[in-house]
Amino acid sequence: MLIGASTGTLYPHQHTEEAVETLARLGFPTIEVVLQTAGEYEPGFVRDLAARVRAGGTAVASVHTFTALHPLFDPYPRRREEGRRALLRAIDAAVTLGARVLIWHGPTRRELPEGITSERLRAVLADLGEEAAGTGVTLSLENVSWCLVRDASSVRLVRGWGVPVGFTFDPFQAAEAGVDGGELIDAMRGALVNVHLSDHAPGGRRHLPVGEGTIDWRNLLSRLRAIGYTGPLILEGNCEGDLSRLIRSRQVVAELLENYLR
Repeated sequence: MLIGASTGTLYPHQHTEEAVETLARLGFPTIEVVLQTAGEYEPGFVRDLAARVRAGGTAVASVHTFTALHPLFDPYPRRREEGRRALLRAIDAAVTLGARVLIWHGPTRRELPEGITSERLRAVLADLGEEAAGTGVTLSLENVSWCLVRDASSVRLVRGWGVPVGFTFDPFQAAEAGVDGGELIDAMRGALVNVHLSDHAPGGRRHLPVGEGTIDWRNLLSRLRAIGYTGPLILEGNCEGDLSRLIRSRQVVAELLENYLR
């Protein structure tokens, strides 16, 4: 399991293109690119990012969408249409960057008046999953406390539909939602394509670097090993502009892998 990092660890102190270069200089072999604005979806911007990635000698494992640009269940038809087109541009961005995974939070639960069992939701996931798969990219739904995939039961529901999507596991989001991270990992077995790592401290800042909160990392990493996950571990905790916190976070994970998993 390679230890990578998200450009989101440097948000908002560095623009995405600067963050790509910083993570490469820090020696991360793989990274996740978080698209933060509509302009960052534009082909010219993405081509520039790809050139910076190549120059830095790193690789892009995944691209993370900006959820607000994809109101696919809004009552206003044009918003839905533009949201879908934006997601198709994000798929193209993943292809240009060489990423095999595109992460989407999915709709918030408030956006689904018919609930998460609606046929409309199933059709949207099938449509977008097939569009991504046709380019060699996996559309990955991340567990988020207020969105479609929140807990193990919602993962099992989506998997039961047979739509071509994968899953991204986020232990911080599981902790914030008050659900068992191990159960989520088990539910995602065989369809888990990406893992985020950020820590959680009740009542504290959100998305802390690993080692600054209360998550039992030894247990979670062991559960990932138990299901045979071999993909990247993407550090996502926000270092608030202090690169030493990101470096310490990487060291904590490296020591856990060395001491407990090998």
